[in-house]
Amino acid sequence: MAGNLKHRLDSLKTKAEILTSRYRRLAEEKRAADMTIAELRLTVERQQKEMAVLKQKIEYLSVVTTITPRREDVERTRSMLSELIREIDKCITELTE
Repeated sequence: MAGNLKHRLDSLKTKAEILTSRYRRLAEEKRAADMTIAELRLTVERQQKEMAVLKQKIEYLSVVTTITPRREDVERTRSMLSELIREIDKCITELTE
């Protein structure tokens, strides 16, 4: 009976050591995972701030592009203004005659 009890105690001791070592390993893995999660959260926060800045820049560039005419628009406006000036000159000439 004493041998059976000793065998059981040894078996329980071995199982307890296995459980303890697994717990320590899992606790270490959890600490590592928690650190990784914290780093990833910081990365996400930083990237969200960067995205907000870039979206604002895109909006500014869109406004500037809208304000700044394209070359062909400038050419068309100049030609229209030149034609209007010619017509005004014609009207002035006819009025002075």
